[in-house]
Amino acid sequence: MSGLFATFNVAKRGMGVQQKALDVTSHNISNANTRGYSRQRAEIETSRPFGMPSLNSVTEPGQLGTGAQVSAINRIRDTFIDYLYRNESSTYGNFEQRYNFLTQVEGIFTEPSDTGISSLMGKFFDAWQEVSKQPSSSRSRTVLVEQSKALTNSLNHASNQLEKLTDNAQNLLKDNVFEANNLLNQINQINKEIRSVKVAGNTPNDLMDRRDLLLDELSLKFNINVDRKNLETIELKPKDGGNFELVRSTDEESYSRLSYISGVEKQSDGSIKVTYYKLGNMNSEDNKKELIIKTDGMSPDEINSTIKELKETRVIFGNEQGEAIGADGKVISGTIDLKDLQMFKPSSGAFKGLMSIQEDVNKYKDQLDRLAKAMAFAVNAVHSGSDDSLNDKLSFFVNGKGGKEEEITAGNIKINDEISSDPMKINVKKEDSSGESDGSRALAIAQLRDALLKVQDINDKTTRQSFINGKLKADGMGIENDTSGMKVDGYFKDTVNRLGVQCQEAKRMVKNQMILLDGHEESKYSVSGVSLDEEMANLIQFQHAYSANAKIVSTVDELLDVVVNGLKR
Repeated sequence: MSGLFATFNVAKRGMGVQQKALDVTSHNISNANTRGYSRQRAEIETSRPFGMPSLNSVTEPGQLGTGAQVSAINRIRDTFIDYLYRNESSTYGNFEQRYNFLTQVEGIFTEPSDTGISSLMGKFFDAWQEVSKQPSSSRSRTVLVEQSKALTNSLNHASNQLEKLTDNAQNLLKDNVFEANNLLNQINQINKEIRSVKVAGNTPNDLMDRRDLLLDELSLKFNINVDRKNLETIELKPKDGGNFELVRSTDEESYSRLSYISGVEKQSDGSIKVTYYKLGNMNSEDNKKELIIKTDGMSPDEINSTIKELKETRVIFGNEQGEAIGADGKVISGTIDLKDLQMFKPSSGAFKGLMSIQEDVNKYKDQLDRLAKAMAFAVNAVHSGSDDSLNDKLSFFVNGKGGKEEEITAGNIKINDEISSDPMKINVKKEDSSGESDGSRALAIAQLRDALLKVQDINDKTTRQSFINGKLKADGMGIENDTSGMKVDGYFKDTVNRLGVQCQEAKRMVKNQMILLDGHEESKYSVSGVSLDEEMANLIQFQHAYSANAKIVSTVDELLDVVVNGLKR
């Protein structure tokens, strides 16, 4: 029924509604600069009116309202913008890592410059040219030795730095595994808290903001798929991770985590030993586990390819404790088949960037090894006088670690110690019986800079004989051109050009993704961000509404005073 007390209750309820709206506005203003915060809004609706006329109620003209109430406090959020942002964030994470490492590779090669490998190769051949002009001069020979040392030292340094770069990428990958698992644990915990709050009938806006912020951070590491469930919970899995769920909506369901492969070794029986640390945590040896991968029926090339892939990927799926699991989610241990090991190969994100950059760095290291081996084979073939025997004359370049000539790499190539200590042992004559003024062999080696050699075809099995492949001239004074080959400095310049293109592509993609992310960030802010001007306008609006409701209370108080005290007079 209507009456003064009903009017009083309407005003009192109105004051409560405006107070709640003021609380929400105050909360928005307080979090205007809070990262990841979504502005909130009190949803005000009319409260339930007096009932319709019935046999047990008094008939009145229409329904009489009972005021207002806050039905919910909602956060303003556009999930589609979140999807776009996280998708582009993964792409950004990929190219950001690639750009960071490719610029470091450029710094290692230092090309073009006067101190780069290309320049040192030119000075090396120039030194041979000078020796050919003054074959008996110890000074020109000493200069050749020093230029050779400068070249080999530069190749050694570049190879070692590329090796360190690979190690850095692996360490970052391990750190990202640990950080990703930590983010997933936080998201999982917040998911539980959100469910508990929703079950109690409340809306956990701030918790959902925190969860969305963590999802944004996780999307930088790999591309994620978020599936929204009941009670505002989510289920999460990587887009490229099959059916491995990383966050579940209920406690009854198991979830997966990531673990890190720290070592891959080929065993004497051909099998592959894989050492991994649960959850990427290498602080304790208790987390260390080993698996043996069977290689029955695999060719040597397939085994080497598998080892290479494991070393470059290094991330596998595990259970809640990080123990490696198979496709069925069950723990695997001992000796397994390769298909049982569930490797994580995301198509985007920082994980992808760190995995792909290892592959690229290894390629550049292989190309340096081919360059070093081509230089050694070509110079040694002419210097030794024959491609049929490695012992006719002293080899100019050797394996600095004491290995075979075919095992020469950019990391171990070295000038022969005997030549280094006695430059007069350099073979510059066509024949031993030639006069002291004969420098024709030195000239032939100087002319190798223009020789077309199949540098690109060199591999671990290539020997001096197979590389020269009968192309050594009959008198041993040079190597015939191979029409399908290239110059050694041209091969290196191609490598540098390829690096430049990759680096520019990564830089361009980073810039483009930053523009896209800024655009999505702006769209997100336009929807979810707190506008202080708008909140101040709301503050004044709610303040006046509160004052108006208070005035009604004051008026009803005066009317009640008339009813209670005025009628008796």
